[in-house]
Amino acid sequence: MKLTKQQLKSILIGAVEISEEDGKFSFSRFTEKQITYYQEKSPLNLYRKVHASAGMRLDFLTDGDTLSFDFQMKSASSRTFYSIDCYIDGIFCDEVYVMNMLRKKGGHASFSIPEGIHRVSVYFSNLMRTDIKNVELAGASFIKPMEMKEKILFLGDSITQGYDAYHSSLSYVNRIARALDANILNQAIGGEIFDADILDENLPFDPETVIVAYGTNDWALQSSFDALIDAAKCFFLKLKSIYPEKKIVYISPIWRGETETAKFPTGNFADAAKALAHLAEQYGYAVVDGFSLTPHHSDFFADKNLHPNDLGFAFYAENLLHSLKNI
Repeated sequence: MKLTKQQLKSILIGAVEISEEDGKFSFSRFTEKQITYYQEKSPLNLYRKVHASAGMRLDFLTDGDTLSFDFQMKSASSRTFYSIDCYIDGIFCDEVYVMNMLRKKGGHASFSIPEGIHRVSVYFSNLMRTDIKNVELAGASFIKPMEMKEKILFLGDSITQGYDAYHSSLSYVNRIARALDANILNQAIGGEIFDADILDENLPFDPETVIVAYGTNDWALQSSFDALIDAAKCFFLKLKSIYPEKKIVYISPIWRGETETAKFPTGNFADAAKALAHLAEQYGYAVVDGFSLTPHHSDFFADKNLHPNDLGFAFYAENLLHSLKNI
């Protein structure tokens, strides 16, 4: 069975649009309005990351025996590694893993499926743009989209986008999606700060829950503590106006290696994180203390400082899941 655009659309999680050109399928997690804004705001940096396939996965039920497709990777971050991870009935079974995209920008993926009816979940790269073509499901008499229990919109910076989970399925966002059986949209961008203009009131994705995780870049990049707070106020206010009846969760900045030594105009890191958490509470958001999510130790960070590795994300997701269940 060779999958059509309509079939792919029905089983694709994490994209607001799917396009086809010469048999190649491309996916977008942002609207045209958002893409245009990023192109104008930061054409050489943030705009590139818009095209990453963060949080995207194929998720379906089938009696087929092999899922295969050709793939092409395009740079959408400063990282060169990527993975395509395959889960059968929620168990990580196979992968395509490449440490240096410059050596392998494309290839062929083939994932075996045991006999019988199974749930297949294939996670695309968080840090690259993943295009696919010639998608085939051999030996299948049917393919059925999964019915998810919840819809969650994730907004944030590089950590939420998935830096630096070496396996795409092991970012905290994808772990949470798996644990809650959720249909997600990950609109995080590495290097981003609180910016109300990135929000699209007409986003074609209606979440029950919105999870927001900005602040660490604001601390490092804003010109002053007041500028940090003003940007957060504008963002919190607009987001609340778009989703007045939805559950909105704010995750304050997680631990980073130089919290005690770095000097920025925004002041002390812990003070900034507490101020942002307090502000979010004032706007009626549920707040998760980011300092409680990851170990305060460099071994759990890929760059020893800021971006969790696979193990660091395990702690992040486990502790966040516990917090979400208590909200």
